Amino acid sequence: MKSEDTLDWYPAQLPPVKIILGNAVLEVGKTGRPINTRTLLEYLQVTQKKLSGRDNKVAMQTAIEVLRDNQKINGRL
Repeated sequence: MKSEDTLDWYPAQLPPVKIILGNAVLEVGKTGRPINTRTLLEYLQVTQKKLSGRDNKVAMQTAIEVLRDNQKINGRL
C-alpha cells in the first residue's frame, strides 16, 4: 500500500503519525545513530512488530509508507 492510496483515511491519522515519527527521531537520536530515513525506517519496522491493536498498526504503517515514499522521491537507495 502506498501513502497516496491511503488519502481517504490518512488525514485522520496525521496526529498519531506525527507522534510516531517524533518518537522515532528521539529514540534513534538517543542511540547515537545518524537520524536519516533509513535509520528511522529500521526503527519503525522493528517497533511495528511489537505493536498490538489495529489503530496503532495502521498509524505505524502509514508512517513507514510516508518515509518510504519520501525516500523514493528525495533520497538515494
